[in-house]
Amino acid sequence: MLQGVCLTGLAACLAAGVASADQSRITPDMAGFAVSLNGETLTVTREGDACPPACVQPMRAAPGIATIGELELLAFLEHSAAAGTGLLIDARLPEGFASATLPGAVNVPAATLAADNPYRSDLLAALGVQGGDFSAAFDLVIFAAGPAAPEAPEALRSLRDAGYPAEKLSYYRGGVQGWTALGLSAATAP
Repeated sequence: MLQGVCLTGLAACLAAGVASADQSRITPDMAGFAVSLNGETLTVTREGDACPPACVQPMRAAPGIATIGELELLAFLEHSAAAGTGLLIDARLPEGFASATLPGAVNVPAATLAADNPYRSDLLAALGVQGGDFSAAFDLVIFAAGPAAPEAPEALRSLRDAGYPAEKLSYYRGGVQGWTALGLSAATAP
């Protein structure tokens, strides 16, 4: 039975040298995690890129937006993308996109979808939005580097804030890292 989840005073829970300078936070609000289970304290810490910005992202990027896996992404490519009704979007900066991406992806960096971009309406038009009408807009699957990359959730939230319907948006949380970890082939930008 789970007992004594440490949510406040986490530093005390992780005392005794568990946390080190090489560790990163799990989320901006969680340096680590500790729980008492069957009389033992279990701790979870994280090593990797600094959080923020590279924090573990939630499974759901935003309310109403589906999170999909690799098989669903392949079905999306086969049906929506191949039919010209869907786009697979890599939300990373062009340098990341150029190094390796998923087959069929186009590069639309998350920052370009932010409300303060004066060209956002042009990007929305390229995605099929006509004068605020989203009925002909593409179905989109958006991804970034992997589960700790903030770009895809940022892009999805920006699109939702612009009025893009949640049912036309999906999040591939695994990103390039999850895709290649499964041995699936990556592509390089043309």
